[in-house]
Amino acid sequence: MSQTIRKITGLLVLLALTLSQWSLAEDLEIVVTRGYDTKTNVAVVPFYWSGGQPLPEQIDDIISQNLERTGRFSMLAPRNMLSQPTSQDAVFYRDWRLLNQEYLVIGSIDPAGGDQVRVNFALFDIVNGQRMVAGNQTVRRDQLRDVAHSISDVIHERITGVRGIFSTKIAFVTRQSLGVNDFEFRLQVADADGQRARTVYRSREPIISPTWAHDGKRLAFANKVGDRWRVFVQDLATGRSSTIGFETGYTSAPSFSPDGQYLAYVSSQGGSPDLYLYEFSTGRSTQLTRTNYINTEPSFSPDSKSLVFTSERGGRPQIYQMDLASRRIDRLTFEGNQNLKAQYSSDGRYLVFVHQYQGSFHIAAMDLASRNIRVLTQTNLDESPSVAPNGTMLVYATRKGDRRVLAWVSLDGQVTGEMPSAHGDVIEPTWSPYLN
Repeated sequence: MSQTIRKITGLLVLLALTLSQWSLAEDLEIVVTRGYDTKTNVAVVPFYWSGGQPLPEQIDDIISQNLERTGRFSMLAPRNMLSQPTSQDAVFYRDWRLLNQEYLVIGSIDPAGGDQVRVNFALFDIVNGQRMVAGNQTVRRDQLRDVAHSISDVIHERITGVRGIFSTKIAFVTRQSLGVNDFEFRLQVADADGQRARTVYRSREPIISPTWAHDGKRLAFANKVGDRWRVFVQDLATGRSSTIGFETGYTSAPSFSPDGQYLAYVSSQGGSPDLYLYEFSTGRSTQLTRTNYINTEPSFSPDSKSLVFTSERGGRPQIYQMDLASRRIDRLTFEGNQNLKAQYSSDGRYLVFVHQYQGSFHIAAMDLASRNIRVLTQTNLDESPSVAPNGTMLVYATRKGDRRVLAWVSLDGQVTGEMPSAHGDVIEPTWSPYLN
């Protein structure tokens, strides 16, 4: 049993409980390192502000940065524009065709009384010479970044046909050294662009396995209290948390079902680590596996009818799938030395996981229909992949020099980027669902 516990400890590092109030934290700066060879040309004209004092955010800059980070768009710099229209009657399609632009975004911002402003925007198809969409919204000044993300989502969907992910969130853990073998760990939530990071939980012990609830209102994560390891579910609005698990052993690796009814997790209360299913409506847990091998890292399918998980039942860690109705288990991965931490894409077509081959750990994607595996990353020691809700991108942790940073890659492997932090390591990312 001691050997099993040592192996478990190597796979699952847990934390000590130290709840905190929401606090400001270090933002992440996203840098695109590789994009598509052929990009869509888009011009975002600076939004006209009719008020007096400068606004706290430049909406047009945020929209341009959002679109550019996808690797799919080439943005025209304002200094290269022949004109900067703020209304439809000032848009001359000929001028934008001369600049080889395919789409144009214009907008204006007007005072709306008190601390509120009215934001107007429109998207034009330059090639076909028509307006595609227009809209307006009245918000507080401190909500301008939210509006910029929302407009970016609309633009992305109208141009590509794929819903944007700019209004989603990313949770991650930071580790900062306080001295020799002394660290502070923070669970943080930020916008999808890494900005407005806020600390929602902190500890002097490692924090692992954060995961979002289906509605984006809760996070679950592993926690160590004294000598007992537990799973905590925290409400992000109130900061209140509850525990799930047994009176003996440890619990870890939580995963919410997309339908909101269940939480899968790992517990050693029976001796060996096995999978359990907690039902929120009854408060009861059901044991799903009964083996002498390590079973860990469960993750639900989009329809909540099956789980993928990591198991050593075949000798080395590999990915298995369980049908929850029949409890039938099938092995999914055979290539590579180890395969870990699997997660479905939002459409259920792909499985994303950590793939070890010849000593290196990369992020890979498996087409579940053909079972073909494609390695997505060129970095080493990659871990903790999490897929965006539109299924086009994923975020993961990797090493850059002697630092741990977050990076992201498109599921076709063509677009890559990094999110380095100015202070400490950044690990354990998890992408939120759509929040509205």
